[in-house]
Amino acid sequence: MMNYSEYIDLGFTRTDFEDRVEFERLGRNTFVLTKKINERIGVVVSSEQLDKPKLYIKKEDTDYHPVIDIPEAAVFDIFTDE
Repeated sequence: MMNYSEYIDLGFTRTDFEDRVEFERLGRNTFVLTKKINERIGVVVSSEQLDKPKLYIKKEDTDYHPVIDIPEAAVFDIFTDE
């Protein structure tokens, strides 16, 4: 399973959420890590599911196509030159 540091090393950006329900449930706030591939496509992973990265594709308006699960290995292949 990819860990937090591996995503950060690949250039993912952290966005924190102050969700009272999640704080009561978990005792901490949640976050998402995101990185764009281009202006319309990117990868997102939540603090609750670091092992389940998702590909998102923005539509022409402010909506998104259904999010697509991708393997963790694909994240490395997308964002590394190796």
